[in-house]
Amino acid sequence: MRPADEIARRVAEQGALPTLPENRQQVRLSQHDLDLVNRLFADLKAICPAWRREWPDAAAMAIAKQQWTKTLVESGVSSVEQVEHGKRVCRARTGREAAFVPSPGEFAGWCWPEPQELGLPPLEEAYREALRNSHPASIGHERWSHKAVYHATLACSRHSLMTLPGDTSRLKFTKHYRAVQKQLLNGVVLADPPPANQKALPRLGDPAKARSALAAMRASLGGAAQ
Repeated sequence: MRPADEIARRVAEQGALPTLPENRQQVRLSQHDLDLVNRLFADLKAICPAWRREWPDAAAMAIAKQQWTKTLVESGVSSVEQVEHGKRVCRARTGREAAFVPSPGEFAGWCWPEPQELGLPPLEEAYREALRNSHPASIGHERWSHKAVYHATLACSRHSLMTLPGDTSRLKFTKHYRAVQKQLLNGVVLADPPPANQKALPRLGDPAKARSALAAMRASLGGAAQ
């Protein structure tokens, strides 16, 4: 086993976290990633007095950094703003558990603010709005409560929202709604939806126009046959 000081040195100097036995592929981190994780762990040590129970030595802390980094990446957490939100939630805890370090998965969940905190409609409400505005009868008459809902709907595609099974459709919308939330957290200014009379979302073929074109085609073919 490698000495603890060697592991700590590699984390500090090379930006490479040690590999675990079940995963021999080394995780390479940018300097930004490394600084973000190191600052997070330093703050967690200040927030959670009982941190030594989870990280008793440098080797345990280095391995924990690898696991936390994987969890944050897999959860879509990569910005300073998201991590700061997670730390605020961690500081706000009360009771006995407040002294202990949260699990990586729990902390990753704290990094995502509720939509309402950003002035957005709740997820389920936004999803129902996306479905309603994706229905063919609504095209050209959409009403958007927030442009974030419009952009998440556009990213999903109206066809997917209307044709995928309910659970799959909801998961897809959730993914894109979170992506838009992350943009807002990073200071991105979203474009306004186009006016309703410009048909904000692509529309499928109009059945009435299709019937009219088919009738005209038949008439033309009938005249040619005479």
